[in-house]
Amino acid sequence: LPSQLFEPESCTYTYLLADRESKEAVLIDPVLETAKRDAKLVRELGLNLLFAANTHCHADHITGTGLLKKMLPGCRSVISKDSGPSAD
Repeated sequence: LPSQLFEPESCTYTYLLADRESKEAVLIDPVLETAKRDAKLVRELGLNLLFAANTHCHADHITGTGLLKKMLPGCRSVISKDSGPSAD
């Protein structure tokens, strides 16, 4: 179940990928301004968001990972260790 989402202010694409059978999901490059929208979508689809992953450290916006972790318990943050910021 792929879904492409868009945040116009930073021109950022966020991707929601989920397994239809297990309902396990990952959100790629979440944006702070759209975290509530994304959490709502995850809930509406009955998904279990395992990870909020950032492909790189974003200079153009603050990621929504921290807020998503608060709204969707069990979600963990992911980013390359070479990017600099810390994650789960």
